[in-house]
Amino acid sequence: MPFRSEPVLTERQKRILEAVVNTHIRTAQPVGSKTIVSEYRLTISSATVRLEFAALGQLGLIFQPHTSAGRVPSDMGYRVFVDEVLTVRPLPLHRLRLWEQRLAQRYGEVRDVLKAACQWLSRFTDYASWTILPRREMEGVRGVHFSVLPDRRVVVMLLGHRLIHKAFILPEAFDLARWQWAANWLSARLYGVAFPHLLRMTWEQLATPETAHDPLLPVAFDLVKRLAEEAWQSEFHLEGLSKVLNEPEFQNMERTQRLIAFWEAPHKLAALCEASMDRAEPPIPKAWVRIGTEIPLAELQDCSLVAAPYFFGELPLGMIGVLGPKRMRYAETIPAVESFARLLSHALTAMLI
Repeated sequence: MPFRSEPVLTERQKRILEAVVNTHIRTAQPVGSKTIVSEYRLTISSATVRLEFAALGQLGLIFQPHTSAGRVPSDMGYRVFVDEVLTVRPLPLHRLRLWEQRLAQRYGEVRDVLKAACQWLSRFTDYASWTILPRREMEGVRGVHFSVLPDRRVVVMLLGHRLIHKAFILPEAFDLARWQWAANWLSARLYGVAFPHLLRMTWEQLATPETAHDPLLPVAFDLVKRLAEEAWQSEFHLEGLSKVLNEPEFQNMERTQRLIAFWEAPHKLAALCEASMDRAEPPIPKAWVRIGTEIPLAELQDCSLVAAPYFFGELPLGMIGVLGPKRMRYAETIPAVESFARLLSHALTAMLI
């Protein structure tokens, strides 16, 4: 759905807006009427293009940064371009399969999968990228999972509105079937329990006469509680800020310092993503795009964000996204973000089931 109400454009105006946006994305320079006519082989004169420039300017879609300059897209112009003009094409199948195979090689640690996806998304788009597992103060338990690793290591995974996980080394080994049974038993009894309440619970409160002497269940419950007691914070993986700082827009020292300070304390980004996750609809990750002043964070109003949620089944776990200039290559970036969100959903669901 469009982010805001948009003006109705003629097909010629859409084509001219597209030409201005695409040329500005490529050159980072104001775009003149002669450039539009020559590079896009329009069957109209430069004078006609200038008349359309004036009309698009009155609609607030393009502007002149200074007298006698060409035109530059406004934030609203980029929005109309993304919603009404842009054609997004799926990424090549061979590339998706390569990423899928690489993510599969990171099985065992959710953190490794998220970090790898973040790195590859940054490399592919040539922008900064992130993955976030946001914290929610009153989230409740939605599931418990265990993954058995060599050397008596067990990965404990606690699902709320996000995923918390950690590997523990145990003095005694239990087989996978027993861990799966313990996960199902704990999931059924802890479902909906708020994390603050979980931290106050004891095994004696949870045990039944049938399970009071089971050797694994108290161990499994203790691991779940220890995990919840540990650093219960939003988890971030951030990559590639230098790629954005190399863009012409960020040669201004004030902009650079503002963006670096934001990137080093990304809790605001986590809050923004969490609000968007509340509206996430599974099972197909759909990217949202925020451009310039649409972003409710002053530090990012020279930038654009493209992000999409990733899921465990139908439960939204977190978000993966890209930060770049408003001159972002949206046609490449949007499908890349959606593809990585989909691959993460598949990888994490396969890992946790």
